[in-house]
Amino acid sequence: MILLDRLSLVLLGIVVYVWLLYPAFVFALAFLVTRWSLLFKHPTQRNGREAASPLLVSVIIPVHNEQRTISAKLQNCLELFYPHDGLEIIVASDSSTDQTREIVSAFSARDSRIIWLESNRRVGKSGIQNLAVTHARGDVFLFTDAGTDVTPGALQAMIGALDDPGVGLVTATVFFGHPEDAIQKGQGFYWRYELFLREAESRAGVLATGSGQALLLRRELFRPLPDCYGDDCIMPLDVRLQGYRVIQDRQAIVYDTMPHSIEGELRARIRMTARNWTGTLSRPALLNPQRFPLTSLGIISHKLLRWLTPFVLAALFFLSALLAMKGETSALVWIQGAFYLCALIGWRLAHRRRPAWLFGYPFSFCLANIGFLLGIVKALRNQKVIAY
Repeated sequence: MILLDRLSLVLLGIVVYVWLLYPAFVFALAFLVTRWSLLFKHPTQRNGREAASPLLVSVIIPVHNEQRTISAKLQNCLELFYPHDGLEIIVASDSSTDQTREIVSAFSARDSRIIWLESNRRVGKSGIQNLAVTHARGDVFLFTDAGTDVTPGALQAMIGALDDPGVGLVTATVFFGHPEDAIQKGQGFYWRYELFLREAESRAGVLATGSGQALLLRRELFRPLPDCYGDDCIMPLDVRLQGYRVIQDRQAIVYDTMPHSIEGELRARIRMTARNWTGTLSRPALLNPQRFPLTSLGIISHKLLRWLTPFVLAALFFLSALLAMKGETSALVWIQGAFYLCALIGWRLAHRRRPAWLFGYPFSFCLANIGFLLGIVKALRNQKVIAY
């Protein structure tokens, strides 16, 4: 019985560490690193590009049947604050069959910086990105999605972050507009938590993840993308392996939409977890604390242990219930039961498109963890997930 009680405390400690203590540690580390940089960094260290020629940026937009969004996306790219001759825009089509090509051709007839590139067979998002890179002339690549709205100053801010020679990849700060219903409000809270953690890891120099909506990468650091992982997972890992830092730039703002249904959010979470689990484990060198002490801690804490949280929670609830049935302390099982009941109420309210109030937060947490669980199961069953 004592063994079960101690095991319950260990499982509870893992959950508290992953969701509370690790973020607090990274925030404190980021504060110390920032203070150190302000005290000892030369004030002109990052101003070397002011008189230099601007970097040539290749904006790479992978598409497949994006006739509804591509016009707005191209207009969005043309409005970026960046020198006219420092930009090329490559629309890379993965065998589109709608009117995407005609729309892009109309734009390219008016602006020669817009380039149409097409694969003669379906190769997936990563495959078409690899093809686009072979045709790109840029010093840096900006990978962005057709449905992403990039604010005019975002590219300029991201280019500025590359003034630091130790930075290899810059990821934008993504916002998902204005929440309209229970699922979006709950996920909005979850995403704000994720942004807080990523920003702290970025300032601490241990960030190893990014947002596929906008990724700016030095040309020489690009490595061909496997078709089963996705750019947002594998690019930051490859950059860290090459000894460069990944930065999340708070001034580089982009907007995207999140799924408007519970089913859509769950599918997205399952897909992302399955891809990221296998993608992260495909770079085992980053988990070596002797080579990458803080980065390995971040990947294990932020990624692997978080994705394993549902298994820990299930084991914790089972042990707590077993102890309660044997007459031991029952407070923990009642707390868990109340939390899951609130999550269930939040699900019912969200399903009926009614305001969930505070119930939306435990529901959002549980929905994310169901996605983690099913995503891990998919990955362990070797079910291939093609990134797109």
